[in-house]
Amino acid sequence: MKDEKDLENFIIKNSNAQDKKRKLSSKELSKIVEEEKQKLSIQRFKGLGEMNPEELWQTTLNPDNRNLLKVQYSNGTKEKSKEDQKIISILMGDEVAPRREFITSNALDVANLDI
Repeated sequence: MKDEKDLENFIIKNSNAQDKKRKLSSKELSKIVEEEKQKLSIQRFKGLGEMNPEELWQTTLNPDNRNLLKVQYSNGTKEKSKEDQKIISILMGDEVAPRREFITSNALDVANLDI
C-alpha cells in the first residue's frame, strides 16, 4: 500500500462495506475501516535489510507488485537544484548530526507522519 488512503480503499474493496458503500455515512464507513484494520497484520520496516527474502521480493523486487516513483530535482533555477542536492545529502548522507538537526528543526511542520 502506498499510503493510508490506499489501505482504506483496499479494506473497503475487500469487505462487505463495498456493497453498502453508497448507503453508509462517512462515520459508519470509518468505523468499518477501523474494525477491519484491527484484523490485519501491518508491518513497517526501518530498511530493506530488515525484511526476509520472500517479503523483499513480494513488496519491492517483484515487477508485478512494485511501484517505482521517479525522484527529481526541483524545476527552475540552479539554486533550487543545489538546495535539493543539499537536502538529499543531509537526509541520505553518512553524517548523523546534520540529519538529526534537520529532523528536529522541521518536526513541527510534518503534516503526514506514519508511525
